[in-house]
Amino acid sequence: MKQGLTAVCVCPAGGVKPCALNCLAEGYNFYTERSPAVIDGTRCQADSLDICINGECKHVGCDNILGSDAREDICRVCGGDGSTCETIKGLFNDSLPRGGYMEVVQIPKGSVHIEIQEVAMSKNYIALKSEGNDYYINGAWTIDWPRKFDIAGTAFHYKRPTDEVESLEALGATTENLVIMVLLQEQNPGIRYKFNVPIQRTGSGDNDVGFTWHHLPWSECSATCAGGSQKQEVVCKRLDDNSVVQNSYCDPDGKPPENQRPCNAEPCPPEWFIGDWSDCSKSCDGGTRMRTVLCIRKIGPADEENLEDVHCLTHRPIERESCNNQSCPPQWVPLDWSECNPKCGHGFKHRIVLCKSSDLTKTFPPALCSELIKPPVRMRCSLGRCPPPRWIPGEWGQCSAQCGLGQQIRTVQCLSYTGQPSNDCPEALRPSMIQPCESKCDATPIANGDECKDVNKVAYCPLVLKFKFCSRAYFRQMCCKTCQGH
Repeated sequence: MKQGLTAVCVCPAGGVKPCALNCLAEGYNFYTERSPAVIDGTRCQADSLDICINGECKHVGCDNILGSDAREDICRVCGGDGSTCETIKGLFNDSLPRGGYMEVVQIPKGSVHIEIQEVAMSKNYIALKSEGNDYYINGAWTIDWPRKFDIAGTAFHYKRPTDEVESLEALGATTENLVIMVLLQEQNPGIRYKFNVPIQRTGSGDNDVGFTWHHLPWSECSATCAGGSQKQEVVCKRLDDNSVVQNSYCDPDGKPPENQRPCNAEPCPPEWFIGDWSDCSKSCDGGTRMRTVLCIRKIGPADEENLEDVHCLTHRPIERESCNNQSCPPQWVPLDWSECNPKCGHGFKHRIVLCKSSDLTKTFPPALCSELIKPPVRMRCSLGRCPPPRWIPGEWGQCSAQCGLGQQIRTVQCLSYTGQPSNDCPEALRPSMIQPCESKCDATPIANGDECKDVNKVAYCPLVLKFKFCSRAYFRQMCCKTCQGH
């Protein structure tokens, strides 16, 4: 070994032979094997009865007999039946608003199989102190390295792995009352505790042991400012050795009430109150969200006051920020509806729907917008009842007679309001298609009377005159004489 290098020879656990003589250089973290075997009878491990013989670890029973199968019960009584102790276990999940030390549970003298463990990993630390407020582990805001601590007649193994929860374990039995504390630096996820407490112990002499109610020391203040409270719990203790036992040993009718008193009543330092962010004003294309930011000071357990911003020493948190700055997807933009067509009755109106950018400055192909949400491009409409079809007469034609009485003819059509032919016009309202007419005859006498005569073969000339057919050229020619002057 190099000169000036001090070594401590130990029998370490894990990674090295338990019955080899290993040395750890002070200030270093490596072992060197100095001898393959330690002196016979050396304990293999600090918390074990097993001993080293010829460099090998041999089992020793709890009756201190080599190779014995005798085992301890849960109360650490060799060959016992577990009836001399009771198991205390629970979950502590209280917190302080601004951190600090809080009491988790008290461990009475004589406790065995002590197990303290966080529920989840956190920035908090398990601490251990005496009943007289002397800290053994993680006291005075100072964090100890994880290792073995020899405390109260037993070895406490403090573990704080980087990827697992923090824990504190001891086999016991303890020789004094201990208090498990927690140093809170964030919300407490919970600390589970479990240990076995003796329930039967022999008193001094042959006299029966006496028991009495006892107030424990004041607990830590529940708050560091703005008014907290302290409690004095009541426990049952033995009169001979002042150890804590089950409450059933004391008279329940004589149990005094727990004491409570206020503490840390001074106001808390000013701090920023930060509310929750509001919903973003827009889902895309950049919106704004807001929150409430106030400078407050807590002056009581449930009272606080607003202060000017200058009283809060740290930088004022922002109360407005942009949000949802991603671009909006293309969207359908409908143009105005056309007029209803036709102008009356049931019809349709139409419009154009474009796929445009969210700021309406660009038009994209329709395929870039979802067809599932496309607005309709056609809609039914009605501008009222259409007028019924009606008879539309045409202009009268020329008179059929060039001289005298004749007839005029015109067309009469049943048309809808759109000008289409229809069969729905009332026949009773149909205008006449024929009407009589009269043309002025030429008064110049005929020079030759033989030229105007009735055709011999025609015998109906009187009827032509009677029914006023003389206006027609054919009948007037055939019955010239009869029709003369008519």
